[in-house]
Amino acid sequence: MAGSMTCRKECFYLAKDRGVAGTGVYILLRSRGSTVVDMTTWAAFLITSGFLVAMIEVYGTKSSVVRATASAICALVTLRYIYWRVLFTLPAHQNLPRAVWSHVFLGVELCTLLSSLLIYLFMSRTVSRSGEATARRESDLQHAPTDIFIATYNESFDILERTIVGALAVEHPDKRVWVLDDGDRAWVRELAEGLGAYYVARHKGKHAKAGNVNHGLRRALNIGRPPQFVLLLDADFVPHRTILRRVLGLFDDSTVGIVQTPQHFFNVDPVQANLFCSSVWPDEQRFFFNILMPCKDAWGAAFCCGTSAVIRVDALTASGGMAIETVTEDMLTSFKCGEYGYRTIFLDERLSLGLAPESLADFMSQRSRWCLGAIQQLFTRWSFFGPARLTFINRLAFFDTVLYWVSGAAFKIMLISAPALYWFTGTSTLHATAAELIRWMAPMLIANLIFMRYFSGNRILPIMTDLTQLLTAFVISRTIITGLIRPFGRPFKVTAKGLSSSAVTVQWRILAPYALLAGATILGTVTHIRNFSAAHGVQGYSFNICWSILNAATLTLAAMACIEVPQRRRDERFITDEEAVVRLSMIGGVGVGQGSGDLNAPGANIEIACQLQNLSLGGAEIACPDGWKSLVGPACLVIYSSADQVSLALPFTVVKRRGNLLTIQFAAEPWIRHALIRKLFTGSYHQDVEEIRAFSVLSALAHNLIS
Repeated sequence: MAGSMTCRKECFYLAKDRGVAGTGVYILLRSRGSTVVDMTTWAAFLITSGFLVAMIEVYGTKSSVVRATASAICALVTLRYIYWRVLFTLPAHQNLPRAVWSHVFLGVELCTLLSSLLIYLFMSRTVSRSGEATARRESDLQHAPTDIFIATYNESFDILERTIVGALAVEHPDKRVWVLDDGDRAWVRELAEGLGAYYVARHKGKHAKAGNVNHGLRRALNIGRPPQFVLLLDADFVPHRTILRRVLGLFDDSTVGIVQTPQHFFNVDPVQANLFCSSVWPDEQRFFFNILMPCKDAWGAAFCCGTSAVIRVDALTASGGMAIETVTEDMLTSFKCGEYGYRTIFLDERLSLGLAPESLADFMSQRSRWCLGAIQQLFTRWSFFGPARLTFINRLAFFDTVLYWVSGAAFKIMLISAPALYWFTGTSTLHATAAELIRWMAPMLIANLIFMRYFSGNRILPIMTDLTQLLTAFVISRTIITGLIRPFGRPFKVTAKGLSSSAVTVQWRILAPYALLAGATILGTVTHIRNFSAAHGVQGYSFNICWSILNAATLTLAAMACIEVPQRRRDERFITDEEAVVRLSMIGGVGVGQGSGDLNAPGANIEIACQLQNLSLGGAEIACPDGWKSLVGPACLVIYSSADQVSLALPFTVVKRRGNLLTIQFAAEPWIRHALIRKLFTGSYHQDVEEIRAFSVLSALAHNLIS
């Protein structure tokens, strides 16, 4: 799954990190004795923003010409800024250490700007394959023998049970489900075979997940009928029941070796949870999977992200199996398959639900592993200058990946350090007047913000996107340094899943640098804010005041995100508004205890209409406007669902009453849990934030910062 992060571009650094300080504040800035009023100063800003908004509003975002033109405009104003930044903004007359800082800062900034230019290139095109998938739903491959591989290492019973039950519910006439246990655990064998899945074990063999999958493939090819396709799942990802029906037809094109689908999550990631913004801000990977990957696919640069991918077995065997050369086996597998004429494409449909890292430490560990995989690939034949038979666009995509990791984290650290360095040492980062910043920097920033507003659905936002990347900056920087020195030979660390906590946990080691930098920035600003300060009125003073305020807010939020809130619920609850019925005296009805869900069982003589508020594997919250006082004993909740093709009769007891709202707990029966797994995780339920409003997100952040 490493590739899933290695090409993601949630950050356009200058557009977010210095957008407020560089544009929004300097618009109102006064220099010594004069006000910035010359309209020629604003010409580029007004022309760029006006033309972009007018063009997109008139012709819409669906037009390929509009998208390409908008990308080109953003690239041009970025190149224009680079010209000015390189030739005219380096501070003069600084001593050697200060000069080194300003030059290094410029170099890292240029790398991030180059990364932004590559993103504009990739985002100039996009493709949707949903129509193609629908058109090929009658393909002969809809009956092709297909195996579902569930790779497991250290996951708990609940997690693995959920995935196996979901995989067995996938609709396909010729499928086998394999549990690939990289640990040879007796309880896993018992669980898999008890549910009806095949079990393959190895005792912590070499090459981690890639080795485990390759071992399982060898077994699958030699037992019974060989598979033509393999659906690859991590042990914490549950497939949609229609995933094979949607994907297999795309393999009618014999050059398609891998079809990757997006990774969606049913729980909130640590940033969402710790900042209490999960209702207004999506998980950290939505931009990559829903926006960037379709663009990569349009250029022929899509790649395997591990889980939720369907792979042609001929492509896998031709390339020697899953790649074992790096810890990011998925992306490299796409590169290797490409050498044999098999390409990777992307189907942007929600066809699986998985478990995001639940702690900040695991969140960082996962990103660190993805970064290490990109660094390791530099030392293989599949590097962008390596001898492997790769297309130019794939070489460019990998170059972009490495550039993102190497420059992104370093630039984040330098950005948050620069104001404090200025206050305490007088070290300047750039030399420019307010008018010059408006003339040269502002057009680039506004173009980026407009482009991302329209073409990313607000998934790139100031402060919020900064925050998710800032939190990993120090860990990623350390990984880059150690990876370049010793890229191989370190143990593979699997991201822990299924954790829970009942108390607030402060990640002090992660929090410390952000707290120290926030304190230094605030202290430096306060001590230089009065007129008697030597820095007061000097060129760059007002800029650094604004920059410091922005940094202090971002660093404070980063520190807050390091305070992990308790996660008391065992099962995630899905918000819903389905109609349901409560039936009394149904417990003990014929077939109910055996899981038949017989809706006509004897004794179901009292019915109360209700509405589901939320639903989980363990219980639900229901609204009973009438008759709820008669619920004094065991009862049964009947859910009819034509959309999910599942009707359930679930015994429950009431555990809490609040007006007309009842919190209920389902009976602890395996058949109930399995039925709910099939309903909740293989159908239309999800936890995505469908509509992202910038104001709502920033308001939520401000509220959390103040409170």
